[in-house]
Amino acid sequence: MFGSALISGLVIGGFYSLVGAGLNLIFGVIKIINFAQGAMLSIGAYLTYWFVITTKVDPYFALPFVVLVMAFFGFFIQKVLINPVLSQERTSQLLITFGIALAIQNTTLALWGPDHRFVTTFASDKTFDIAGIRVAATAAIALLGALIILSSLFLFLSRTRLGTAIRAVAQQSDSALLSGIDVKRIYSIAFAIGAGLVGFASVLIVPIYDVYPLVGERFGIIAFIVVVLGGLGNIQGAAIAGVFLGVVQNLFAVYISDDLSTAVLFLMFLATLLFRPQGLFVRKMRVA
Repeated sequence: MFGSALISGLVIGGFYSLVGAGLNLIFGVIKIINFAQGAMLSIGAYLTYWFVITTKVDPYFALPFVVLVMAFFGFFIQKVLINPVLSQERTSQLLITFGIALAIQNTTLALWGPDHRFVTTFASDKTFDIAGIRVAATAAIALLGALIILSSLFLFLSRTRLGTAIRAVAQQSDSALLSGIDVKRIYSIAFAIGAGLVGFASVLIVPIYDVYPLVGERFGIIAFIVVVLGGLGNIQGAAIAGVFLGVVQNLFAVYISDDLSTAVLFLMFLATLLFRPQGLFVRKMRVA
């Protein structure tokens, strides 16, 4: 039972890490909190669902389509809606992303209603036996996918020229501008990458969770806890914190109380703010 709970926690933590890493990347580069991160996950889930319904293919084949559409959507939001308010006070920046989240939630609800929808994949009825622990194939794919994409993100930020530019803007945007980097373009690219990570997570989530307008709300809320525990702007810390929270939540649900499993995460959130507000993993490599 412990092994099954641990693996389930790792899978949930992988989702938290993907969404939280995207949120932390956006904050680290643009210095704005994206309250629409969870709502964007709902868009990705519906894109995956309708892609499957329309094309009759396996949900995992929707991955390139959903990631590209979500990345373009993030690029558009940053370019058209967020860039104009970056020079304004912090309240305006917070309200714009909160308004985007409300608009997305109400639009999906108006278009498709509150009904829960689901899709199946070739792996839906398959399981693996690992050291006597039965693991659903969809969970194994989700965990492996999260590991691959997060590792790729770290390599991209540390080994590529564009990744170096992103880190330079995150560290000091004024100096990056003087060195010839198009800062506003980097802002849009960072937001697009953050949205693309959400799109990747949504494709992995759909075979496991039902699709409905608020499917991303849970992951969006936990993503803020991930950001705080991992350290603001700390991508690696966010990835580790996401996995940590997923494991803690699932083990708590199995051995103590399922009803209180989410509450314990918020208690950890409050404790971190009180006793270590810089985050639990601040010594890990940051975006900058």
